[in-house]
Amino acid sequence: MVRVEAEMALGDLNAVDPLILALMDEDRDVREGAAWSLGDLGDPRAVEPLIMALKDEDSDVRLGAADALGKLNDTRAIEPLILALKDDNHIVRVDAASSLGDLGDPRAVEPLILVLKDDEDEWVRQNAAESLGMLNDSRAVEPLKSALNDEDEDVREAAKEALTKLGWQAP
Repeated sequence: MVRVEAEMALGDLNAVDPLILALMDEDRDVREGAAWSLGDLGDPRAVEPLIMALKDEDSDVRLGAADALGKLNDTRAIEPLILALKDDNHIVRVDAASSLGDLGDPRAVEPLILVLKDDEDEWVRQNAAESLGMLNDSRAVEPLKSALNDEDEDVREAAKEALTKLGWQAP
């Protein structure tokens, strides 16, 4: 617990290098806390170590890394986050989808469309729909229109909101 608190204090002091080292700590709580803290700091030196953390054995560390990469606004994270859309943990996929929307890169459109159509988890589909609305790309219109028939109400609502952002109105 002391190490976790120390790691959080380092984040408050903007100590990026020690936090990057903490991503390799044996304690999963330290690695997770470091990932979340690095996202809050916004330092581009953290991008590559966070990309590596997307492969951590612990899903909470991968989740923190996916979230942090969305905050860092660096295009180096696009392809690794696209790969994270296939993570075995649905919460990691949720955050990867959300982060791809935050990054605003058109390379994410097609992978998010596939997730919107195929992911078994409604939260993942919902975040994919929201991110497609943020990406403002016409390729998303037809898949989002199809998502208006999704079995989950939240996915349908996210698709409707995304379509509105894209300028589409129901007939």
